[in-house]
Amino acid sequence: MLATILIRLPLVLVPLLPLPDSPRDCQLEALTPQVLEERTIDEFDRQVSAYVSLHRRLARSISPVHMLLDEESSLVSDELRAALVAARPQARAGGFFTPAVGELLKGRLDDALLYGAGHTAMPMYEPLLGEPVPTVNQPFPFVVGSVQWPALVRALPVIPRELEYAFWGRDLVLVDVGANLVVDVLPEALPEGARPGVLYQ
Repeated sequence: MLATILIRLPLVLVPLLPLPDSPRDCQLEALTPQVLEERTIDEFDRQVSAYVSLHRRLARSISPVHMLLDEESSLVSDELRAALVAARPQARAGGFFTPAVGELLKGRLDDALLYGAGHTAMPMYEPLLGEPVPTVNQPFPFVVGSVQWPALVRALPVIPRELEYAFWGRDLVLVDVGANLVVDVLPEALPEGARPGVLYQ
């Protein structure tokens, strides 16, 4: 008869390990179109706020425009523009109107046109053949004739008073008004054939 051999093993206490998260906790964050739009606009707002802070800081070092004659105001604009360009020498198109922002703004403009913004008869500048287009870090080529379209601008994100939206043909331009400086350009922001006073469909 075989003898039964009993072996005593020391009791080993194993620390409790955390249980894996439930499947519900492991799910990725749901990025709805609304969330994506909010994030895109937040990024645009951050870029704009950083630029405006720079503009105001540099402007404080220059004599107030409202205390000067027109000729001197022009010199101040030139000085402020030069200071901004020197502070942002690598500025290029797309710094504010990133691909995501550009698509969002184009969609908003398209929707505004579909819902009647194009019915408002406003003069709109048509660039001449071969005319230089607005370029980042260059003066905005103001011309006789409106380059603004208020009914469409209302569809765009609100920006500080130092900046304005302008339309140059189909392009959307972000302009620093006090410095007369092109901050960014979104080419072909408006669909082909979009014109004030013309039914868009």
